[in-house]
Amino acid sequence: MAALIRTVGQKLELSNKTLIHTSNGDYLFDKSIPAFDMPLGTEPREYAMVQDAFVVDGNDAGYSASSAISMAQKFNGLKYIPTHVEVLKSGFAIPTPSRFMPHLRNVNDALKGRGVLYDASGNLIEGERLNQYANRMNHNCWVWLNAGFQKGNGFKGLELVTISGLDDKGEPITNAVPLEDCLEENCWADAESVNAQGFPTKKSKTDNYEPGKNFYSWYPRPGAVVRFVADSGGAYLSCDGDPGNRYDSLGVRFVARKN
Repeated sequence: MAALIRTVGQKLELSNKTLIHTSNGDYLFDKSIPAFDMPLGTEPREYAMVQDAFVVDGNDAGYSASSAISMAQKFNGLKYIPTHVEVLKSGFAIPTPSRFMPHLRNVNDALKGRGVLYDASGNLIEGERLNQYANRMNHNCWVWLNAGFQKGNGFKGLELVTISGLDDKGEPITNAVPLEDCLEENCWADAESVNAQGFPTKKSKTDNYEPGKNFYSWYPRPGAVVRFVADSGGAYLSCDGDPGNRYDSLGVRFVARKN
């Protein structure tokens, strides 16, 4: 938990704290929190905790995380299904849009002093390290996300299909749920409008790319899978990807989850 700062003009000891500005007030968060339990053989500093909740309640603000995502891109050059197979064999998973898109926004909130970002060792990601990570997420990120679409009984007659594991033969195990309402046209989208499945529901007020505030979104369609791309020109959530495509620049960010 973090404490609300009420005293104006008081000298604050910030050697082991970081100051966060929210719409509800300014809070001091610890620069070190309990580590995330990572699989053996991994380097916790190379993973960022994925914030589940940043809750402001009166004088306190709470932070929680049940997963961590690799800060570096891996497994470039594979098609959608083979990427999942290799990642799951490694004991990790590919992030869903519901995990990845809010994390992207959290990274930018931390960059602007409106949030916190910790690595899996429990240390605050700040300074030049935060700048470099945010720059990669905003301008140099080409990754598959764990999401596809098939005909069903959800929004626009679609279901959201995710891969949850491998069966005894090493084949992907899929789960399908109705797709929730989201944008149904290709357009610039408001990053803060993503629904529980990670897809935007409102258009952006501007067509100029503003990291953490907007991205260009292609609407879902049957048979397509999702990928996220960020380059020098902008950020793009592609819901029309061909699972049979492969590119040398397209990879994945590993996700480790608590049991």
